[in-house]
Amino acid sequence: MDKFKLSQLVDYFIKTNSTGVSYKDLSKDDLTALAVLSIFDKGGKSVKVGDASYERPDGVIDEKELNISKDEYNKAIFDIYKAIQKEKGKDLGAVKIPTYEQLQLMMANDKKIDFEEISLYTADGIIRTDDKRPEPVLIPQKSGDNRLTLAQMDEFLTSAVENHGDALDRIQNALDIAEKNNTTAFDFAGLTDDAQKAADEFVPDNDAAYNKQVGKDGHQYNEKGQLVTRINNNAGMYEKYKYDSNKKDAPYTEMMRYNGNGYKVEYWRRETLQDSNGNSFEGIVQYILDENEKVSKIILPPQARQNQQIQDFNDFMLYERVMRYDEELAKAEENQQS
Repeated sequence: MDKFKLSQLVDYFIKTNSTGVSYKDLSKDDLTALAVLSIFDKGGKSVKVGDASYERPDGVIDEKELNISKDEYNKAIFDIYKAIQKEKGKDLGAVKIPTYEQLQLMMANDKKIDFEEISLYTADGIIRTDDKRPEPVLIPQKSGDNRLTLAQMDEFLTSAVENHGDALDRIQNALDIAEKNNTTAFDFAGLTDDAQKAADEFVPDNDAAYNKQVGKDGHQYNEKGQLVTRINNNAGMYEKYKYDSNKKDAPYTEMMRYNGNGYKVEYWRRETLQDSNGNSFEGIVQYILDENEKVSKIILPPQARQNQQIQDFNDFMLYERVMRYDEELAKAEENQQS
């Protein structure tokens, strides 16, 4: 076979554009996967552009196309490393190129090798050996009582009074003044409507394509290489992710956390915020959900400009829970005495 050159990769990308992104935006993992494809994938259909015509590869390697020797392929791997390292200008130590034997293992799966299979290997070193997709980690159905126990309410009250006593006093004074003047102390209309609606309607994406163990956590990825499910064993929670982009390295736009009983406890969303200088930036806003899955606190990233309305909302929701738990504890004590 001819010596592999970067022009071969560029030509193959132009003809197939398998990734749906521009050439300059391709990661080194995707470039490597395309380079391997370009060595073998020759067959396809004839395409005519103006007066010119060319053979458009079909994007897969079939059994007939896996037709070079192991030595020839090993020489091509060496050339791929050099070409892509020159293109990207960085060390390719983390990039994995499948061996000749591993390509045969991929081929045994369904008698063909496509971009997804090779890019899965170049990025994470994973080879699928059968057609069965891994079972998605489903969020458990809600079970049991999600309300706090009396002991947990008592613990919450103690902590709230110790750490937020000034805020609770401020809210109580504001409510007293408002009642005396027959006015409204706080107006939070619409402050969390969008976030609450998104949390209520959040539908987990279960299109898991492969699993990966990361420390104590279990990760699941979709075909695009995006993390869709995380079993967060340290926090004792499940996490589900959503993305606006199809790019592998795109940051998530939404994330929901569930406790072990399947209740939503935290909703994270990427939003446009302002820093202390009034400059806009994208940051993740965390919405804490109470035992009724309603927004009870808003947490902004540290660099975001703090909003007095958000502070008032957080303090007021804390006050509301304190009052409710205090009342329930008092009722429980009355029932015990009677």
